[in-house]
Amino acid sequence: MRRHLLLILMAMTMTSLLTAGAAAQSGRKQKRAETQPPVQGVNQPEARTQPEPEPVPEESREQKKGPGIMIMTGMTDAMIPLYFTDTASRGCVSELQRILRQAHDVREARNQTRSDAIKAAKEDPDYYIVLLELELDQFGTSMMGVNLRYTIFEPKTAKVLGVGNGFPTQPSSGSPIPPIGASRQQVYLDWAGRDVAYQVVKRLGWAGL
Repeated sequence: MRRHLLLILMAMTMTSLLTAGAAAQSGRKQKRAETQPPVQGVNQPEARTQPEPEPVPEESREQKKGPGIMIMTGMTDAMIPLYFTDTASRGCVSELQRILRQAHDVREARNQTRSDAIKAAKEDPDYYIVLLELELDQFGTSMMGVNLRYTIFEPKTAKVLGVGNGFPTQPSSGSPIPPIGASRQQVYLDWAGRDVAYQVVKRLGWAGL
């Protein structure tokens, strides 16, 4: 009888202990994980601050250029070498680009006739046409053996705005001369082409640039 009562008491004690343990377990709050400080010297990508994107500047509008100039070289006499016109044209174009400083576009066309120059002036409203023509010096008064003549045609109307001759005047601006080894005639033709550039700019009223 005592043994039976002892077993019952032990069973009741175990039940009480299990019930108390379950209640304590259910009432226990979950402990929050502590945030550990970042390790020094190690990159922490998640903590890295992303730089704000810089505002993209608006595309600057290209500065509008003034009317351009088209330098045309006329077809020469069979007695005049083709490189004579090329030398004069290069000198003229180079000097125009230096004087105008990209304020006006400068283009070039070769082996054109007077009719071609007039047609180009009428069809293109944005370019003055300057026709360069070489003629043999019949009187032997030129240092080049030829005369460099120019004609300026107005855009749209092809009206002649000026005619003249280029003279082989040594530039005072320190402009480069043709490559070493060029003949004296080529140097004079280069200078004459540069002189035409000065005259054209002055006639068009762009001398103050």
